[in-house]
Formats: sequence, structure tokens, C-alpha cells
Amino acid sequence: MTPSSPRLPPFWLVVLVAVLGPFSFHIVIPALPLLVSEFGIEFDAAQRTLTAYLIGISGGQLIYGPLSDRFGRRPVLLGGVALYLVASLACATAQSIEALIALRLLQGATGCAGHVLSRAIIRDCYPRDRAASLMGYATMTMASCASFSPLIAALIQERWGWRMNFYLLSGVSAFALLCALRWLNETKLDRLEGQGPARLFGNYVMLLRSPAYLAYALSSAFAMSAWYGFVAGAPYVLTRLLGQPPIAYGKYILIVLAGYVAGNFVAGRFSVRWGGARMITVGQTLAMIGVAIQLVLLFTVTLTPLVLFLPMALIIFASGLFLPNANAGALSTHPQLAGSASGLSGFLQMGFSALATVVLGSALSDSEAPLIALTVGTSVLSALSMLLLRVGRARSTAGS
Repeated sequence: MTPSSPRLPPFWLVVLVAVLGPFSFHIVIPALPLLVSEFGIEFDAAQRTLTAYLIGISGGQLIYGPLSDRFGRRPVLLGGVALYLVASLACATAQSIEALIALRLLQGATGCAGHVLSRAIIRDCYPRDRAASLMGYATMTMASCASFSPLIAALIQERWGWRMNFYLLSGVSAFALLCALRWLNETKLDRLEGQGPARLFGNYVMLLRSPAYLAYALSSAFAMSAWYGFVAGAPYVLTRLLGQPPIAYGKYILIVLAGYVAGNFVAGRFSVRWGGARMITVGQTLAMIGVAIQLVLLFTVTLTPLVLFLPMALIIFASGLFLPNANAGALSTHPQLAGSASGLSGFLQMGFSALATVVLGSALSDSEAPLIALTVGTSVLSALSMLLLRVGRARSTAGS
């Protein structure tokens, strides 16, 4: 880091504000069967609370990214966390499934501030490979926290009901807001002065015209779709097809999340030494191995929880290897637009993930096949996105 580079805020604070988004998503999943019984609805209606949250995250990131490029990371992040606190309290008092779905949309739109801006803050302070390493460590810590959120939620709701989980989120966000007010320094030193909304959002057009950015962003988006599609469909498979209690999801998902934690640890440890391109190649190769195992098991063995969760653990371990490097690569194509690049990438990730949950919710019936088909298809598309970029670069090199 050069003397003129901005100073990274306390790393624990960057992780704390970033964890609000994924923590809020996972903590609600064990409550889906309870929502079905309390509101007298079908499972797919309860599942819309997840879809709405992902849609909110998608749209919110399009706003926070360019605003932070224009006004700085600190004020935009503080505003987002404050609004998230209000939305979480409102979710705790929702009296209908329609109200809860709408409030989850708002919670997602506000809770994504920490997620999108944490990546931009890290990229403000460090070059690409070092940024990827720190993103790996940050995501590892976030995943570790999120790993236990379904189990924590299941234990809390068994004693105090599902609403208490939203009060917990409110308390965590209040603590994060107080810490950010005290210790979050500004890292966007070269703000885009004098740019109105049209120009700021016009930056997205420039990013989408960049083949390198698009490849990194689409690869990440498809990989995240595999993950969010799985966590949206796995509770259905466990409870409806395998007869497991709601708390079973909180236990088995730890296997998958442990893989993600391990993958991000390896990314943090070796991204600088091996380089982002190699980490992406290794990660996506392992993901294809996991996909092959999923397909073989689908057609050859009887479904059990471990048959469902163990292959996904390998796929998610692979995602942990390449996602921090793909995200850092996307933000490095236009460093002056790191906030917008992070926001657009996050929009694609969550938008594709929301679409995946909608498609899966309508496809699930008496078989796990739609869930496996989704994870296989999105994982293959993730690998193809990066492969097409490499083919294009190879052709450009050959023609020059």
C-alpha cells in the first residue's frame, strides 16, 4: 500500500457490516415451515420471503454502488445500515405473509449496503490479488457466521418463535451502526464529482460493454445462483421428501458452509502467491467434479441427507476458491468505478439467484431432480462464462 492510498478501516468492522446481508438470508430459512402453518399458506408462498429478499438485494446494490462512487463509502454505508435496522424491526411485527414478503424486500434492499461496499472499500485500499486475498478472508468469516445462523434460528424459534430472529437481526445491526459511526473512515478519496444520476448509472453501460467485466460478473452470478437455489430448495427436500424436522436443515447445511469457509480460507491464503487466474481455474475444475458426482448419485443411489449435501459441499468449496478472485477481477477492470462495479456484479448475482429460487419453487414436486438440475446447470454456465473470456483473449493475442 502506497502512502497516498486510503487506510483500510478495522477489518472486523468491514466484515461485520458485510455479514448482515447473508446472515439475514440464512437465518429465516428454518422458519419457512412455521410460516406455512402460522399464515395458512403453501410452501412456495413462504419461499417467496427468500425470493423477495434476493430481489431487494439485487436492486439495492445498483443504488449503493454509484452513490458511494459519488458521495463516498462512509455516508452511504451508514444510511444503509440505519434503514436496515428499521426494516428488521418491521419484519418482526409483520401480521401477514404479504406484509412479511414486502418487508423482506425492503430488508434486502437496505441490508446489501454492507455487502457491496465492503468489497469496494477493500478494493479502494489494495491492488487486485491482495484485495482478492482479503475478500477471501472476509467471506470466510462471513460464511462462518452464516454457517451457524440456521441452527441458531431453529433453536431460537423453538423457544421464542420465529419473530425473535428478526429482533436478533435488529440488535446486531444496531451494534454495527454504532461501531461504524465510531471507526469507519472514508476510503473513496477520488470521488466522481459533478456527476448526476444519469451519468452515474451510465457507468453501468460502460461496464456491461467490457467483455472482461461481464465474464467475471456472469461467472460469479451463475455460481451464486447454484448456492442460493440449493439453500432455497434443500429445506423442501429434507422436510417433504425425506421427512426430516425443520432443525435438520440447520445441522446439514453446516457441511456445505464448512466447504465454503474452507474454500475462502484457501483463497485468502494463496491468491497472492498463485494469482487470481490460477485460483479461478482450480476452483471451477473442482466445481465440475462436484457436478459430475451429483449426477452420478442422482441416478445410482437412494436419496439421503448426506447424498444431497456432500456433493454440494465440494461445489461450494470450489466457489470459495474462485469467487473472491472473480469479484476482485470484476472490480479491477475499472478501478475508478469500484463501487459501481461491485453494485452491478452484486445485482447480477442476487438477480440470477432470485430467478433461480422462483424457477425452483415452481418445479419442486416429488423428486430432488429439479434441485440437482439447477445446481448442475448454473455451475456449468459459470465455468463457460470464464472459458469464453479466455477463448476471446487467446484469439486477440493470436491476431495481434
